[in-house]
Amino acid sequence: MDGVWEAVRTRTDYAALVPRPRTDIERADLRKRDGTPYTVLKNPAGDSGAGTYVRLEGPDVELYELMDGRRTTSEIIVAYLERKGVFALDRLARLTAALGVNGFFGEQRLDAYRRPRIRRARRDPIVRMSGWLRRLVVWNIATWNNAEGFVDVLYRAGGGLAFTRAGATVVLAFSLFGLGVWLREFTSPRHQLFTVEGSFLLGLLALILLQVLAITVHEAGHALAIRHYGRRVRQLGVALYYLFPCVYVDSTDMTLASRRQRVVVSLAGPLAGVAVAGACALVAAAQPETLLGAIAFKAATLLVFQFVINLLPILELDGYHVLVDALDVPLLRQRALGFVRGGLTRKLRRRERWSRAELGLALYGVLAIAVSLVTLGFSLWIWESRLQVAARELLRGGVFGVAVLALLVVVFVGPLLLALVARLVGLGRTAMRTVAARRRQAHENVIAERVALLDRIRFLRGLPRPALAAIADHLVEERFAAGDIVVTYGEPGDRFYLVRSGRLEVLLADGEPKGAMIVPGEGFGELALLDRVPRSATVRATEPTELWSLDRGHFHRWVAERYEVAGRIRASVDERDTLARLPFFRGLDAMELTRIAARMRTERVSAGDAVFAEGERADRYFVIRSGEAEIRSADGGSRRIGPGEGFGEMGLLYGRPRGATVVAATDLVLSAIDRADFGALVRASGETVGEFRARTAHYLGAGLAGAVGGG
Repeated sequence: MDGVWEAVRTRTDYAALVPRPRTDIERADLRKRDGTPYTVLKNPAGDSGAGTYVRLEGPDVELYELMDGRRTTSEIIVAYLERKGVFALDRLARLTAALGVNGFFGEQRLDAYRRPRIRRARRDPIVRMSGWLRRLVVWNIATWNNAEGFVDVLYRAGGGLAFTRAGATVVLAFSLFGLGVWLREFTSPRHQLFTVEGSFLLGLLALILLQVLAITVHEAGHALAIRHYGRRVRQLGVALYYLFPCVYVDSTDMTLASRRQRVVVSLAGPLAGVAVAGACALVAAAQPETLLGAIAFKAATLLVFQFVINLLPILELDGYHVLVDALDVPLLRQRALGFVRGGLTRKLRRRERWSRAELGLALYGVLAIAVSLVTLGFSLWIWESRLQVAARELLRGGVFGVAVLALLVVVFVGPLLLALVARLVGLGRTAMRTVAARRRQAHENVIAERVALLDRIRFLRGLPRPALAAIADHLVEERFAAGDIVVTYGEPGDRFYLVRSGRLEVLLADGEPKGAMIVPGEGFGELALLDRVPRSATVRATEPTELWSLDRGHFHRWVAERYEVAGRIRASVDERDTLARLPFFRGLDAMELTRIAARMRTERVSAGDAVFAEGERADRYFVIRSGEAEIRSADGGSRRIGPGEGFGEMGLLYGRPRGATVVAATDLVLSAIDRADFGALVRASGETVGEFRARTAHYLGAGLAGAVGGG
């Protein structure tokens, strides 16, 4: 058992892994259009002998070359770090994963998630229908890996002559001559493309059979070109294409060839078709009034149209691959369409400068969309002008004709309809996801705003953001018009309120205004919930107001049951009561005192140190929380004050220089409020600082300020 566990540990310990590539790996060192090198590796034993391929960029190649079968991954990382000065753990992990999945280290790993992904995808009815229709359109019958033997027979039988200089010249000249003959026959009224002996149905069946022949010729051209460059036809297969047999080839092995060779292979298919089209055109010209001539004309026409369509770089066919290889721009179509959908409108709207690459993507994307629309229009024209006639012929043929028509509709029209339905469903799902994302983003924005507001509440400040977010998520939005009562004196406290916008006033038990205003960013109602007592005042909106409220249950869960939060609430009440006992703040209501207490900051002064000196700039007011202070006036008098007493009020109101010196008789703990904060609070209450001075004149005029304040 120890050996088993050691093997498991070794296999699962990535640092101890020794990457040992197979000895039969094929390697091709190539260059991009700009000269940048890259490498393609082939595992000939991968995919049941068909071969698997991996493309490596420069850094990947250097890491691969360090895999000598002796170094562990950790040693490879160290060696690469010494050479390049880069810690390439992530790159090496991706590289070994790609090589391992494709069998470059021996046994090809199974994709454990492939089958569950397929099962999950098949739950979608559109995916299931698409799979069924795909089998009707293209049904793979047989496949041979590395079928170069059969292709070699065709190549030696004469196909290879087309790739010699003389042979290529003859083929091109013959193709051009044949195209000229076909053009003359195409403009002649003696040939009909869509009918055979006057029947649209027979004409349609003939075109389908000829299309299968055209595909086979096209694929044969690709296969011969692959053989000419010494690469393998990775797979040769026979499939039912629209219910008729045809041959296809897999040209993936050309990834180990140069760009020029890949371009030739892409062109070989269309050129093979146009050469055969020329031969068919000559037969049609020689036998114009016979069935053979009619079939030959249809074959030539189909091959010519296939030649033109395949070379259109807008469609993802041979011309597209030629353009991609010539420009060395992978995924050109996807990038262009993505740019047209997003970047194009942004560029036009902002009138930004265009780069050459952006101009190319925009041009290609617009042309791709235009060609798609033209193709759709052409298909509709064919249906209107030709296929309807064939459909009526089938309907007159009884049950058999109806069955054939139904099969043709399923095979030819079904995929188009399914693609349209899939696109509509995809658009619907995208729209739903977009709406859901916008709702989610709006909800997140609201939560963020609520969290910011909650964090300004003194007793909630400092709570972890997840706790604030949980509270914010349970807040309920409530709106009140001017004059509406929010809470009433004496009623049970059932909600805590936060003011998002608007203003509210506090009323006494008899309904008279108390003079206190509640402004945005403030909360009220927490004491009634915390102590389970009736409301101590009535609150009325003075203008349209929006509130966020938290019900009793969530308040107790998130606030009251947190001892530190409840302690802050009670400490705030105690501090407010302390302020209310000071002569300077006598007459202020509870809301104003709460605001002042929330702005006060704790300061500590050691015994013997001065809190401030006579003549200094007055900028703060102090309240003693513990300890004693000595006030020393300019005439030599002094007085001690203790906890609950304050000094420095003249600085709050007038900003005059200090009229006395205050020294800590013992270690002091003070609460202090800045003059700027105090002025902002006074203005927020609806008063001016001058009005506040007038309201406190009885205290200042009584001569107490000098005794207690010290300036």
